[in-house]
Amino acid sequence: MAATYKIIKYIMDLGPAVLLPSILFILGLLASKNFLKTLKNSVFIFIGLSSISVLLSIFINFFKPIIGTIIINSSKKFEILDVGWAISEKVILNSPIIFQIIIATIFLNILMLVLRLTRTVNIDLWNYWNFLLAGSIIFTITEMQWIGILISIVIASITLVMSDIYAHYIESYFGLNGVSNPQANVICWAPVSHLITIVLNKIPLIKKIHIFYEEIQYKLGIFSEPMIIGFVLGFIIGIITKYKNFYLNAGPNFLYGLTSGLKLSIIMILLPRAVNILFMGLAPIIDSIRSFISHRVTKRTIYIGLDSIIFVGHPSVIGLSIIIIPLSVYMATLLPGNTLLPNADLIMIPLILIWAITLSGGDIFRSFISAIIIIPIVLFVTADMGNLLTNLFLKYNMEFTEGYRQVSSIGGSSNLFFWILLQIIKPILNLFL
Repeated sequence: MAATYKIIKYIMDLGPAVLLPSILFILGLLASKNFLKTLKNSVFIFIGLSSISVLLSIFINFFKPIIGTIIINSSKKFEILDVGWAISEKVILNSPIIFQIIIATIFLNILMLVLRLTRTVNIDLWNYWNFLLAGSIIFTITEMQWIGILISIVIASITLVMSDIYAHYIESYFGLNGVSNPQANVICWAPVSHLITIVLNKIPLIKKIHIFYEEIQYKLGIFSEPMIIGFVLGFIIGIITKYKNFYLNAGPNFLYGLTSGLKLSIIMILLPRAVNILFMGLAPIIDSIRSFISHRVTKRTIYIGLDSIIFVGHPSVIGLSIIIIPLSVYMATLLPGNTLLPNADLIMIPLILIWAITLSGGDIFRSFISAIIIIPIVLFVTADMGNLLTNLFLKYNMEFTEGYRQVSSIGGSSNLFFWILLQIIKPILNLFL
């Protein structure tokens, strides 16, 4: 069993940028029998995903100065710190049932495919951690393996069904045929975004407001290019970061604004190019896999379940994220009752925004409204999970950051499916506490 855990940890450490191209290479080779072509496409996928991962990290780090400014100038006393992936990894790797959950989840996917309850083949093995975390938390509370596995299976089944429902939106907006998004802590926000979009389309006057990036690009011409938009927004963010003493050091602060604009401009130029490289390899492999399934297995439409990271580099996602990431921290300082400081898992914000943008068809206005409604919910759910995750944090003797009473994780807590299920079974779980 120790060897199994080492393998699982190794896979988790690889991350989706390595794991996904490897899986697609194997499946693509089986489907097409063309080694060189499949290898070339897999290399494109690897380069694209690796580039997106690196650029996304740089992108998130870009906001650290303005986030620091927001926090310093706020009187809010935060009690819960978002510690990110650390707590989720610790809980999963200390659970004795993760191998059983992986086998059960794979078997569930096969069973649902056979029974025609899903069309998604979930090859996004790295994001199985969502199911592993949910089951491990329940097992830690109840010390009953079957309950932990059952909860994981329930969440996995809901995730697969939701992935099917929203798969055609991926094709219509991103132009990627035959792909779904079975990442539980991301797809769970699709129904919320969908509901918000439906409501906005029913409200008089508001339903007539539409702002699309393509229209702005057409009207503004060269000034709407990602490079220009990135520079302008980066410059504004840089000036806001230094606003308090701007006039005391106007020259250096103005230069800081220009530097910030240049940094964001470079990111806005490179991310779409990384996405293009990714899609150059991804589309042919997906087509060959689906063609193989159609000719050899079933005529049903089958979706290949992939990681959300393949969509996050789209200009609309990045453009909205530039506004929403610092706004999320600012909202955290304003929301009554909120004691959570978004920190290590801010990288989740662009992933959550994918569905706000996709379901609005790229409508910037509707995407923004969806985002400012969803983010407070994310903060509430993450804060609500704080007590539970803090107890696990203490159990595994992890060190607290000074000044905070509890810890949580946006990535680990933003699985809305798990949180709702947790509220339903909480009276039963209280018997074990």
